[in-house]
Amino acid sequence: MAGRPRSRGRPPVISTERLLEVAREVFLELGIRATTSEVASRAGIAEGTIFHRFKSKEELFRAAMNFDPDAALVLVEALLARGGTGNLRQTLVEFAERFITFGRLALPVMMMSWSNPESQMCAERTSERASRYQRVLAALGGFFELEMAAGRMRRAEPEVMSRMLIGSLHHFCMTDLFMGEPKSRFTHRDFAEQVVDVLLASGE
Repeated sequence: MAGRPRSRGRPPVISTERLLEVAREVFLELGIRATTSEVASRAGIAEGTIFHRFKSKEELFRAAMNFDPDAALVLVEALLARGGTGNLRQTLVEFAERFITFGRLALPVMMMSWSNPESQMCAERTSERASRYQRVLAALGGFFELEMAAGRMRRAEPEVMSRMLIGSLHHFCMTDLFMGEPKSRFTHRDFAEQVVDVLLASGE
């Protein structure tokens, strides 16, 4: 009928969970350089739908990758609170295993963000990352200092021990994720136990 407006239909509806699932697929395939337009296209929605739920591409990226940059700091500060108490080996093994779990998620996210110099996550947050890393080292060093003061570890430089532990765990995550086959013969738990035993033996 002439003059009758054409129905445009309702815009596609997508759950936030499904949107994040699609975004994760796109970011894993294309990295942080992937556009919100590409995510919207894959999800079959208008790009504006994304910005109704997320303020920026970086916010979408972090939500899609389920990545909290403060998670490592929270993990280490929880360890610091246990310094000088409980079973030292068990405490460190649990920490190391959780750090590996975190690292396997964090490394791909960080590498994708660093690959884009224009990204807010890369260019504008260098000092933020540096500060967070220093706090991680300080908290872990504080834990070792408490253990030494309690006579449960031989006196050594806490920062060196902190770097030895974090460096070993970081390297394990890196090779496990990116070196392909063959995978390490160690499970995450096995490696956590082995590296803690070496660290503790060096402090006896």
